[in-house]
Amino acid sequence: MLNNLFSTGLRRVRRWAQILALWALTPDVKIFVLPGGQRPERKTDGAIGYDVYVRAVVSAELMDPENPLLRKTLVNFRDPPHVTAPENAQIQKRVEQKPDGSWVYKLYPGEFVTVGLGFVTEMPFPVMYWVSPRSGLASRYGVTLMNAPGTIDPDYRGEACAVIVNNGTSVFEIALGLRISQALFQWAMIPNLIEVTAMEELSGTGRSADGLGSTGLYDQPRSTSR
Repeated sequence: MLNNLFSTGLRRVRRWAQILALWALTPDVKIFVLPGGQRPERKTDGAIGYDVYVRAVVSAELMDPENPLLRKTLVNFRDPPHVTAPENAQIQKRVEQKPDGSWVYKLYPGEFVTVGLGFVTEMPFPVMYWVSPRSGLASRYGVTLMNAPGTIDPDYRGEACAVIVNNGTSVFEIALGLRISQALFQWAMIPNLIEVTAMEELSGTGRSADGLGSTGLYDQPRSTSR
């Protein structure tokens, strides 16, 4: 009888463990898609990252006077930009209308710009996500994110943004709906920090303070002869 009770209890524990694991792997995240934005999307069943899309070129410093939760929109890719501020005068030089009526923002080599990604999230603590670069843009065009990865905290209630930098040699055109980066959702660890008063209170390691490439580039010395 005790064996039966033990087996029944063990099955229940395993079942609850499965439920908790499933909840931990698939937390509920509320998302509000802004006008002109697109919902982040996993492109394959096995993908971890959610592709995110450009909604607008936005100001890195100024907030929207009509909606203080959003950064000021400079180019929405639907209307021609108007010269109403000094930064707009520079932006107007980089905006071009295509024959189909659409607008693009021309990012020149060495330049960077902030774009809004078109959505706002509510995540349970301590779920967060990283805004990470897409490998195809980096390998083909030299375009990546200036602040990669950008961390979005669960208490942030503004539009997610990305700072795009052109490290390539050609002009890169940014348009509405460009899949510019990926959102990688994950649970964050919140450690209890215990301050010590001396370095000697930290355990020693074989590595010690070696860093900044101290392990070298290759396992074996490369031969320079042919």
